[in-house]
Amino acid sequence: MHIVYLDQNKWIELARAAKFPTERPELRALLDATSDEVRAGRLALPLTATNIYETYKINNPQRRQALASIQAFLSKGLVFRGKHKRLEVEISILLRKACNLAGPQLETHWFLSNIFFEAFLEFGDERLQTSISDRVFKIIRTYPDFCLYDYLVESSDEDRSVAVSRFSAGSEQLRLRIEKRRARHKNEPLAMRRRIYGALLLIDEIESVLGIARKAGMSWNSVSDMGASIARKMVNDVPTYCVERELALRLEAQNRAIDENDFRDMQSFCAVLPNADQVIAENQFVNLAKQGGLDKKYNTQLATDIFALHDTFR
Repeated sequence: MHIVYLDQNKWIELARAAKFPTERPELRALLDATSDEVRAGRLALPLTATNIYETYKINNPQRRQALASIQAFLSKGLVFRGKHKRLEVEISILLRKACNLAGPQLETHWFLSNIFFEAFLEFGDERLQTSISDRVFKIIRTYPDFCLYDYLVESSDEDRSVAVSRFSAGSEQLRLRIEKRRARHKNEPLAMRRRIYGALLLIDEIESVLGIARKAGMSWNSVSDMGASIARKMVNDVPTYCVERELALRLEAQNRAIDENDFRDMQSFCAVLPNADQVIAENQFVNLAKQGGLDKKYNTQLATDIFALHDTFR
């Protein structure tokens, strides 16, 4: 099964091909071929939290329905798991290897889920601020594409408005923190900024890292317990951290303000670059990933043209 990530603009192209088949016949032909590959089980097009959020926030009901329909149909409700779950697995693998312990037994595609909300948080995670019964969970697992579609299309305007405003408020707080850090270190060379960013990233995440370490059997309470060698590997060898650092360094080097869309695109790339076979997205983040050598590091094909999907059919 070939795993491909499409950013939101590529999904919009496919939705338009479904709605207006004669507008771009070649794009409609690509949509039909893609549908055949998905049905045959040779191609998977999982969504990220960013895809779901960007569809969810569309105010026009007809546009939201058209996009949700094609996303639910072609993704089959499959999503890339959220940051917390990925880090739990990635850090556990690194720590067990560093301490010569047996690694966790993982399914081949452990980073995918057919529970759409697990693109954000896992079922049972205490950070999930809503109660989901076992019965509802079972229904979502049984009908993942329908439940994703229903969530995107039938959520009330009030719920969507509250969710979008909370996300934007959180993004603005993060943006201000990043801009302050950016101003402090803007004159440093790339190598030094990489070291600074890695150190700050580990400091910000240390409680989560130590919690995962304790679950893996290490009785650590501080960075000193971890040791300098493992601390360095934490940012270099944990894929989610590594991708974030390399993209952030290059994003912050640009001569423009960082905006909310940048955060969402970075969130997606942290999920998909280490796990997808192919990523088809917009120029900016594809170029940033290539500059950081992330496509080679994770053996991931990067493209900006939706017709690169043809490569998966050969």
